[in-house]
Amino acid sequence: MVFSLPNMQKWLENKFVNCLCFEHTLFLSEKILEFLCAKNGFKILKKHYFGEHSIFYALKIDKDIEKDKVILKNEYAKNKALFEDMMSFYEKKIDILNKLIDESAKEIYLFGAHLFSQFLLYNGLCSAKINGILDNDPAKWGKRLYGTQFKVFSPEILKDKNNVLLILNAGIYNEEIKKGILKLNQEVQIIT
Repeated sequence: MVFSLPNMQKWLENKFVNCLCFEHTLFLSEKILEFLCAKNGFKILKKHYFGEHSIFYALKIDKDIEKDKVILKNEYAKNKALFEDMMSFYEKKIDILNKLIDESAKEIYLFGAHLFSQFLLYNGLCSAKINGILDNDPAKWGKRLYGTQFKVFSPEILKDKNNVLLILNAGIYNEEIKKGILKLNQEVQIIT
C-alpha cells in the first residue's frame, strides 16, 4: 500500500489553520498512523518527508507483527496544549491585524478563498475595510467566499495597484503564494 498523510503534527506545531478543519476532521499524527498500521499488521517499508507538508508511506502486510504488543503513547494533553496555543496565537494575531487594518489607508485584501480567510474572519478579523478575497483558482473567481459577503478575485487585479495591503495566512503555502504575488507587483505589502 502506498499513500501520503499531511504532516499534521508539524502543521499544528506551526499553527497552520488547515491542520484541523472540514478537510481534516481528526488529528492523525505520524505516531497515531504508524500505530494503526502496526496494529493492523502493516510494516513500513519506506517513509519519505515532503518538507513539513506531507509524509509518504510504502507499506506491506507483515504476519510477524505481534499486534498485542503494539502500544500507542497517550499524547492527548500535549496535543491539546498545542491546539490551545494555536488558538491563543490567533487571538493575538487577529488583534494585531485589526489594528493594522484600522490604521491602514491602503486597499486591503485577504488571500485564499478557503478556510484560510474564513478562519480569520470567523475568529474576529475586522472585515469592514476588506475589499475582497484573492485566490489562484479560476473556478472561484467572480464567486462569493462561502459564509461571507466577499467576492473572490484573481491576484492579477494587483498588477497595476500601488497602495495595497494583503493579509496572507495560508500556512505551508505562504512562501509560494508570496512569491507569486510579488512577481505580479513588488509594491504590495504582504502581512503573514
